[in-house]
Amino acid sequence: MIEIKHRNTGKRLLRIKNESLRGCKLDGLDLVGADFREFDLSACRISGCNLSDADFSDATMVRCKIDNCVIKRATFAETDLREADLSDTVFELSKFINCKANKAKFRHARLNNGVLSKCDFTETDFFFADARASFRNSNLTKANLFGANLTAADFTNANLEGANMTDAKIARAIFAYAKMKGSIGTNGRPWGFAIKSKESKKPWWKLWDESNP
Repeated sequence: MIEIKHRNTGKRLLRIKNESLRGCKLDGLDLVGADFREFDLSACRISGCNLSDADFSDATMVRCKIDNCVIKRATFAETDLREADLSDTVFELSKFINCKANKAKFRHARLNNGVLSKCDFTETDFFFADARASFRNSNLTKANLFGANLTAADFTNANLEGANMTDAKIARAIFAYAKMKGSIGTNGRPWGFAIKSKESKKPWWKLWDESNP
């Protein structure tokens, strides 16, 4: 028997007659403020739930699939999100701190005004996500940021080597001390600016001589 309680009041929100939550299915539930700390939610399917203010600290969510859920102001600290599919989910104002989320999917997710700091987002997919958030000190090596809204996002000290930012919005984004080697810019070309070599100008008398042999 497993009981899911409110993180602050201790009120029971859900009782499940299983010894584990691994592979569970949660559909259309109101679990606002739920305490999932240290729970094993690997391979779970969570759909259409309200998990705002929930705490997923130290939880294991490997290959967990969450879709069309509202998870505002939630806490993910030291959470294992490897290969999790978190697409089409609202994570506004949520915090992801020291999480393992390599190869996870945040496609079309809303992460605006959130904190995603010191996380491993290696090869993570943020395709067209609203990622106006702080990624300070996070590893986004080979991450897919195609079409993502990164307006005013903070990538200070982040690793963006090999990341794809084609068609992303990066107005006012901060890339201070970020590693950008091999990354693709918003124009679909390698990050940086190509500087054309200046053509050497010929002396006026040589131009005159060439035009009047």
